Amino acid sequence: MKKLIFLGHSILSFYKKESMGDWKIINVSQQGIIAKEGLQMAKKSANELVESDAVLIMFGINELYYQMKKESIITYLTQLLVFISELNPKIRIVLSEIIQTDETERLKPEKITWVNQELRKLSKRFQIKLLTWERVYDSNGKISDRYTIDGIHLTKEGYAIFEDNLLQLLN
Repeated sequence: MKKLIFLGHSILSFYKKESMGDWKIINVSQQGIIAKEGLQMAKKSANELVESDAVLIMFGINELYYQMKKESIITYLTQLLVFISELNPKIRIVLSEIIQTDETERLKPEKITWVNQELRKLSKRFQIKLLTWERVYDSNGKISDRYTIDGIHLTKEGYAIFEDNLLQLLN
């Protein structure tokens, strides 16, 4: 079985399955975490990263909630991507966009749009896959109520779409 590390915030930490398709999941995600802490966590999880076939990275929304500079998200994600790429050049990296929700309206949607555009640039620069969320969006470009339990976190049905999207990127 191939190994997949989840490195990110609560959307990943709330994912409780131990496997997905042919992938064993090593979930080191934590609720409320930011990319700077994710870089520290990656360094602590270096052995797992060396032994893994893929990693899913999901950061950005908490930095915006904490009113940190949006540029700091990209700075730390770049450092994280460099670290992982140098540590394990063969690992497949998937970078997640920030999910647009009604709850994120108060964060100024243009900030999320800017960060997502920068994430797309990072995915091209590092030649990695980008996990997008359009399949769970409603006609307003935000997560549909049927896929979220609280406006942010995913329902069982939302996680099913997440799994399908991720497996398509990994295979």
